[in-house]
Amino acid sequence: MDGLPEELRAPGLLLRRYRAGDAALVLEAALESVAEVSPYETWCHQGYTLEEAAEYAGWWAQDWDKGSAYYFAVTDEATGRHLGSCGLCPVEREHATAGLGFWVRTPDTGRGVATTAARLVAEAAFEHLGLNRIELLIAVGNTASRRVAEKLGAVYEGTLRKRLVLPAGPTDMAMYAMVR
Repeated sequence: MDGLPEELRAPGLLLRRYRAGDAALVLEAALESVAEVSPYETWCHQGYTLEEAAEYAGWWAQDWDKGSAYYFAVTDEATGRHLGSCGLCPVEREHATAGLGFWVRTPDTGRGVATTAARLVAEAAFEHLGLNRIELLIAVGNTASRRVAEKLGAVYEGTLRKRLVLPAGPTDMAMYAMVR
């Protein structure tokens, strides 16, 4: 079990490995989505810069090479529009587990993009990485992402109190998991 394919496809969607040069795509999508994404992500904020977007894309490119994370740029296959991100982090090979995360550009939510992308990544992870468990750690108030987890068939396992520090402070997180 080496790694994931660098591209995954579903009708209308292309998921491809992040490249260091993806900063402008990330910046545009993030700035358009700050109000919805920033409460749940520490990297996304008002005044997000091209340099920060380059770091974001660069992290995922470097971590892919190390095998510690596999994040994809999610793109509308017909238009090339960057729709968001979906991937695995951290990948814990010793325990055959990984965390699954995603975000979708605000105007493109509600169309099944996150569910389709997350399903593609999870299926590839089980097949190519030999994982036994994929976890989704979602802020309890993030109802849209919790719906995605449920549509994937992930099982709600409980609430982890004050598990992450998000922009609003220590945050309770809902733990969902998919198993092979």
